[in-house]
Amino acid sequence: MAYRKVGMIQLREIFYRISDGQSKRQVREVMGIHGNTLNKYLEIARELGTDIATCKRDDITDELIEAVHQRIGIIKDRPDTAPRDVILLPHKDRIEGYLKKDVPGTKIVRILKNEDIEIAQTSFYRFVKSHLPQYAKSNITVRLPETKAGINAQADFGYLGRLWDSATKKMRRAFAFIMTLIFSRHMYVHITYSQDADAVIEGCEAAWSYFDGISKILIVDNMTPVIDKPDRYAPKINSLFMEYSQYRGFIIDPANTGHAKGKPHVERMVPYVRRNFFLGEEFISKEDCQERAIYWCSNIAGTRIHGTTRKIPIEMFNTIEKVKLTPYPGDRYDIPYWSECKVHPDHHIQFRKSLYSLPTKYIGKTVEVRGDSALVRIYHNGKLIKTHTRVEVGKRSTDFSDYPAELTPYTLRNPVYQIQEGKKRHPVIGEYIEFMLSGTYPWHRLRSVQRLLRLSDKYGASRTAAACRKAKAYGIYDISRIENILKNNVEKMMTMPQEPAPFEENSRFRRDGSYFKNYNS
Repeated sequence: MAYRKVGMIQLREIFYRISDGQSKRQVREVMGIHGNTLNKYLEIARELGTDIATCKRDDITDELIEAVHQRIGIIKDRPDTAPRDVILLPHKDRIEGYLKKDVPGTKIVRILKNEDIEIAQTSFYRFVKSHLPQYAKSNITVRLPETKAGINAQADFGYLGRLWDSATKKMRRAFAFIMTLIFSRHMYVHITYSQDADAVIEGCEAAWSYFDGISKILIVDNMTPVIDKPDRYAPKINSLFMEYSQYRGFIIDPANTGHAKGKPHVERMVPYVRRNFFLGEEFISKEDCQERAIYWCSNIAGTRIHGTTRKIPIEMFNTIEKVKLTPYPGDRYDIPYWSECKVHPDHHIQFRKSLYSLPTKYIGKTVEVRGDSALVRIYHNGKLIKTHTRVEVGKRSTDFSDYPAELTPYTLRNPVYQIQEGKKRHPVIGEYIEFMLSGTYPWHRLRSVQRLLRLSDKYGASRTAAACRKAKAYGIYDISRIENILKNNVEKMMTMPQEPAPFEENSRFRRDGSYFKNYNS
């Protein structure tokens, strides 16, 4: 049995969807959680004073999410083997016999239930589809009803061709991120060289800016940057994009995976853009392609009579749909980066090639890190434990209070602290240290001072003070020589150098005259 822990972003998404009016069944299917688990989350929120079903988005605060997350604990994930197979495979032949006689599935489920074989009706139909496909109902394509204005937008990625990249000086593969408002069929095309989460968010931002509004729901065609694990019933949405959708206030709705007839409304957007816009044109750069794509969206694709709606998309957009969209605030989203980092013995983590400190108790633990252009936030078990200002690549952000108290003065390299420690032991030691650390760059003698303090602990403050007094008298500032004085126990043997005789006036001829007699007379 596998285990997982629900993240804060996923928990926030669950609460947002319930608050926006989605049914519990819809939330279970999209988020891939059990009904009992969902009810548990909602019950915890109510115990904390917030009814998710009736509150507004603004009531779902970071504090509430963090508090609920702390109380969730570890939740069992779905087993690798479907329970329905374990229950129904021993009765496969009998179920096939019922199906041959055209017994309805609901009746078969009731018969099994009377024999204490409990199985949900949907699980039964999935079992039939997997193991008795000849009796499964055939799929019939139906057209979904048109949605209201401003509700749904649909997005997809597709390959266009090659464009010249002035940065790398070569031709590169170019892709189109296409967003279409389903009601009006008005679309926006964003040109990019990559298909990662950043490109999707940048494309969404450009599209919302172009439409000057945000739809309530964004239907995505299981793009890898948005959907980590496609699944018909429990798709796993990328945490980075889910956080972005929460910031902008729209809901992500993945399309059915591997089901060509299951596309919700608009299909074949990519071939249309590639053939009608890109092919046959010459572009000098990506910027040129993007500028012409915007013109094409507004003046060619937007002014055509749409084959399905028989309306002109840009007219439908301007007259009906634009006012129904949530206003776009205009500030571009600061794309964050999420990562799991291990706290190293030096109290730092490495995030985006920079270092950030954490308190001692987190050494050896794995933390979640969220960084944007301004801040780096560090979480442990869903709780925010540290915030740093973002630094450049190769730099570090160190909070010296994260170090143990006894090591902080050494890491700070503070001369004042060393002098105070010396004076605590003996005033002479403090004066000697103060003289040693005087000057513009005291740090080059800091290790010597630390060694002197250790000598005072080893030989005693009074003996070390005497050795310092003797060393200072002789102009000695070599700690190794002071240590030798202490080892040889000669710190009290003070032999002061003799001072010269005082100078006397007119002392030029004080010597006897015979001293200068150098010849025989």
